[in-house]
Amino acid sequence: MDDRPRPAPDESSPVDTAPAPTVGQVVARTVPAAAVLVVAMPVALWWLLDTSSGALRTPWWPALLLALLALFHLLARLAHTPRPTDLPPTSAERVHNALIAATRTGAVPSESRVRATAGVIACQRVEAAVYAVAATTGVLVASLLVPQPAWTVFAVFAVFAGILAVIHTLRARRPWAYLHALHHDDHAN
Repeated sequence: MDDRPRPAPDESSPVDTAPAPTVGQVVARTVPAAAVLVVAMPVALWWLLDTSSGALRTPWWPALLLALLALFHLLARLAHTPRPTDLPPTSAERVHNALIAATRTGAVPSESRVRATAGVIACQRVEAAVYAVAATTGVLVASLLVPQPAWTVFAVFAVFAGILAVIHTLRARRPWAYLHALHHDDHAN
């Protein structure tokens, strides 16, 4: 049984008072983790791979790649925009409709739980798009560092990463518009 006190209907909850991040804030906070994908991946590959022969310099390459992934996840977790964590359950259809409405009309829902849940999902999708583009860029830069025989493997990875980046970028269009509408609505009120 939950013994936590619930706010009265007329009291404002933390969801109502949480500031809405702008798209610029969301993107700016992804920069450290995205830099790991864009810069650290190719540098690690350059350090691990003897470019003249294509042979690995160390058998510890899986540990280095896992460390880079752990660093990426740690930076992504620490740097993401502040957002509400204890959101009440909201139907996915209402959140989806809120994202569509913001794209078409620039209106955001008046109900605070739908508004906050759609804001959290919008932040997550914009972050995912930035990280997918950064990963694709990292793979493309890394492909320039490998000798010709291994280049085809990186080309396949680059195509796969590019497809994922396009999908995430397309999925981020509505959340991008929602965050703009949410920020403009917060300034208007």
